[in-house]
Order: sequence, then C-alpha cells, then structure tokens
Amino acid sequence: MILRNALALRESINEYRESMHEVAKKKGISDPSVIQISKQLDGKIIMLQKIISDTHTPALAKIKSYYHDETSLSL
Repeated sequence: MILRNALALRESINEYRESMHEVAKKKGISDPSVIQISKQLDGKIIMLQKIISDTHTPALAKIKSYYHDETSLSL
C-alpha cells in the first residue's frame, strides 16, 4: 500500500513537472499559473519525502539501537 502510494505520487510529480515546464515555455516562468503549479509540485515532493522518511525511520532507529547496545557491551 505504501509503495503503491509512493509510486502514484512519483508519477503525479513527473506529470506536474512536465506541465509546469510546458506552461513556463509558453507563458514565462513568472506567470501566476506556473507559480501555482510549482507550489502544488512542492507539496507533492514534500509528501513523497515524508513517505520515504517515515518508512526509513523505524529501520534507522533499530540500527542505532543495535549499534548503541553493541558499543555499550564493549565498555
């Protein structure tokens, strides 16, 4: 489920990038519609980063805990 959501979000990000690029070519990068797409794109990128961070955080905590336990034993 998480992977499916992340992949769908990634696809959406790619579509927004393409859309923003096309609109920027036609209207210029400072056009309000380009800025609006950019803001929406930023939100989607942040959501994807959060999904990635949330899926990696438990694993990193476990690794840090294991490392801490191992170093404590050698003292």
